[in-house]
Amino acid sequence: MFDLLGNSRRRRVLRHLLDEREITLTDLSSRIAAWENDTAVTDLSSRQRKQVYSSLYQTHIPRLSDHGIVAYDADERVVKLTGDAEYVRRFLDVEEPQRGRYSHQWSRYFLWTAVIGSAVIAGNWLGTTPTTHMTTESLYGMLTVTFMMLSVSFVMAVEGPKLLRLTE
Repeated sequence: MFDLLGNSRRRRVLRHLLDEREITLTDLSSRIAAWENDTAVTDLSSRQRKQVYSSLYQTHIPRLSDHGIVAYDADERVVKLTGDAEYVRRFLDVEEPQRGRYSHQWSRYFLWTAVIGSAVIAGNWLGTTPTTHMTTESLYGMLTVTFMMLSVSFVMAVEGPKLLRLTE
C-alpha cells in the first residue's frame, strides 16, 4: 500500500474516489491537472489535461486496478473505487506534522525579545535610565542568555514530545 501511495497522483486519485466513488477518467484527470497546476479546471490547457489523462490511463489507474483498489470500465471510461474505503482512508488520512501550531506564538516571543533588547541597548548607548547603571557588555550578556533560554524553551515546546519518545 505504501508503494502504491508513494505517488502523489495516485493519492489524489484515491482522495477523489473517496469523495466521489465513481468518476469519468476525463473528469478525474481534469481535476488532478487543475490541482497540480494550481488553476481552475476551466483554465487548463488541452496539453495539461492530456498529460495527466495519459499518465492516469497508462500507468496509475492500471496499477491501482491490479491491486484491487479501483476498477476501470474501458467502455464507459469510468473509474470506480472497489477497495475498502476505510482501509484506503486510513492510509491517506495520516496526520501531517503540525509544524505551524507554535510558529506564530513563538515568533512573537522572539520578536518582542529582540525589540525590547534592542531598545534597552539603545537606551544604554544614549545614556537614558534605567540602563545607565549597566555596562554594554552585561546588557549583551543578558540578551544572549534571554535568547538562549527562549530558544531552549522553543525547542522543548515544539520538539520536546518527539525527543522524549526517542529516549523511551
